[in-house]
Amino acid sequence: MKRWLHLAAACVCMLTAVLPSSAELTLPPDVMQYATEGINGVYSLDFDTAQKNIERVFRDYPDHPFAHFGNAMIAWSRYEYEYELSDDRQRKVFEQILDDSIAGIKRWMKQYPNDPNAYMGIGALYGLRALFTMRNRSWITAYFSGRKAIKNLEKSLELDPTYYDAYFGLGIYQYYAGTLPSVIKILAKIVAIKGDPDEGVAQLNLARQKAHFTSDSAKLILIEIQNTRGSKYYDPQKSLEYIRELRAKYPKNPLMHYVEIICLYETGHYEDVSAQAEQFLQLIGKDPFYKDIYISRAYTALGTVQMAQGHFDKARALFEQGREAIRRQEPSRWGVWNEMRLGQVYDVLGERNLAKKQYKYVLSFDDKWGFDDLAKQLLQTPYSVPAEGVGPLPPM
Repeated sequence: MKRWLHLAAACVCMLTAVLPSSAELTLPPDVMQYATEGINGVYSLDFDTAQKNIERVFRDYPDHPFAHFGNAMIAWSRYEYEYELSDDRQRKVFEQILDDSIAGIKRWMKQYPNDPNAYMGIGALYGLRALFTMRNRSWITAYFSGRKAIKNLEKSLELDPTYYDAYFGLGIYQYYAGTLPSVIKILAKIVAIKGDPDEGVAQLNLARQKAHFTSDSAKLILIEIQNTRGSKYYDPQKSLEYIRELRAKYPKNPLMHYVEIICLYETGHYEDVSAQAEQFLQLIGKDPFYKDIYISRAYTALGTVQMAQGHFDKARALFEQGREAIRRQEPSRWGVWNEMRLGQVYDVLGERNLAKKQYKYVLSFDDKWGFDDLAKQLLQTPYSVPAEGVGPLPPM
């Protein structure tokens, strides 16, 4: 699952506060203003601004689902993007806030048992817990959290059939449950996980077209689906259209910028990939939202697009430049992926000893990002470019 899926989840936190549905309690104009400012904070990865606005909602409406939902999603997005999944302390912060947020919405539901916003909020948080535990290979916990997510999202639609935002979470479930990787298909049969990818895509498009809160987030998920090679839904040109719409709406977000780079790569606009990745790299340290931790993303794009064109000497130079910059930082998913790509380039250029050194370096890290199997395979068998090319730009 690509990382902009989690950005979509993070964006929901404030989008849910823009317009109330038929909830028993609506937000007054001043809190609506806080929510609107919070949206810009999340979409620009300005988490401090987002947090300040969520705290204002807590102040005026303790235990409101939007406040708890937003608080958890900000914690998730900080762990995901500020720390690139590499800080165990931030992970613990997120886990505690997620537990507290679910408990807080439950308190609200006792007071307002027919508030569809509450079921939407808690359903989304259970969905986030399912996603988080699945990433950590806790399949049974993920399954039961997913069941709770679907139950609550369906309840929000029962209370308000026009609450199209619920289709966002339902669509994610239907699509991803219907396209489970083979490694967990046996588990899926045991616990009867079923999904319908066609229904999921239809529900995501319904959210994209009609949802008040999750329309933009649905676009981000559809971008991922449409960029999946070998899929019947593969349509990277449409993904490029969607991300350009989102960048125009949220021009300060560096990750929107990077998703456009990915879409340009997938559509074969290689010169544009290089130009945009160079611009992305130049903005790091100059724009407050282009943080140093994104350096590895820039070099991933610069090096991989050269690999895709068969320019392995150029790719080598770029990945080696990136290595020098990245090794001054704490290891991150994208940084370690650069090390893997550099090993592949060494193999193609006949530098087997250097390649093996790279793969061993990848294996020196805890396998937080799922790279060990590939590194072990490449230690045994040198990398050669597959017939279908060097593959997608993001890490596997």
